[in-house]
Amino acid sequence: MSTLLIVDDESWARESVKALINHDEIGITQIIEATNGMEAIEFINSLKPDFIITDMKMPGMDGIRLLDILVKEYPDILAIVLSGYQDFMYTRQAIKSGVIEYLPKPVDETELNDALRKAIFTKRKKQEQQIGYPFLIGDFIELEELISPFRRTLSFSFKELNATQLSNSVNHFIPKVDARLRHDSSFIAYLHQLFLIVLEEMLKEHKVKLEDVGLNWNQLCYQGKRTFEDEITFLQQIGEQVIIAIDTIRKQKSKINLDEIKQYIDDNFTLMNMSLDVIAKKYFVSKEYLTTAFKKKYGCNVTEYIISSRMEMAKQLILTTTLQYKSIAEMVGYEDVSYFYRVFKKYYGTSPGKIRKN
Repeated sequence: MSTLLIVDDESWARESVKALINHDEIGITQIIEATNGMEAIEFINSLKPDFIITDMKMPGMDGIRLLDILVKEYPDILAIVLSGYQDFMYTRQAIKSGVIEYLPKPVDETELNDALRKAIFTKRKKQEQQIGYPFLIGDFIELEELISPFRRTLSFSFKELNATQLSNSVNHFIPKVDARLRHDSSFIAYLHQLFLIVLEEMLKEHKVKLEDVGLNWNQLCYQGKRTFEDEITFLQQIGEQVIIAIDTIRKQKSKINLDEIKQYIDDNFTLMNMSLDVIAKKYFVSKEYLTTAFKKKYGCNVTEYIISSRMEMAKQLILTTTLQYKSIAEMVGYEDVSYFYRVFKKYYGTSPGKIRKN
């Protein structure tokens, strides 16, 4: 029997969660409520709940800060995030904090109860390991012995962008899962969460956002109605889609169109944020490679080309208009007029004033 703490500043949201929980099946005997993270911490210290369902965007202490405190000071309390605030920052923080599930509002009854089942499954596993009795499955195979090799091969497949290896890993894993686990919704949910964690690690490794591969985190929410076979197939398909997309992005990076980049600079060099870093990110290429390739073709690097374009325009404006130098500096991409003076003098060997007088 367990205690659940619901943290949300909106009373209707807390009432909705309470109404959807299958108390008898899940085994939740006590539910307490808090309106923000600070109030939640007070309840944690006094009542020591087993699980927490928390919103992310709240006044005072928000969900990000609450999750951070849970990880550092209350690692035994498992959390489920429930939020209508669609911000990838919150999703990343949730996964980083090891939450059981990230559920969008309005919450789905099946998803909510599956997430709670997964929380109970995970807590039971931790408790059994702590008291020296490892969780056993099937023919007394330890859960860790089953999951750890699978996670390692998943990570390797993603790191190497090897879709064939991913398929082999899945096919090797499936026969090792016994019949009881295949029908255990908590175990299926646990696999789903494991996959999301490995996926997040892979995206960081390749410096790619989920949106860059044509997906979003809502599409990856756990669907409790899937069988073990359906879930494994779904995860494999997602994994292969991500691998192919990242591989395509990497190939694009190695085939940059320098003429297109030069035209982009010609059209936008007056923007104040125009820089080598901005251009490299836009065209998915490293700054080092772009600098070398650009200089090889045009005789100067990207930064030098931006400066020369700005200086030539600045000189033209100085000679043909009576605009103030501060205005000219801003027109060619410099917010700091003093910095503009220094760049101009270094480029032409004289000041804007002397050029205008002459």
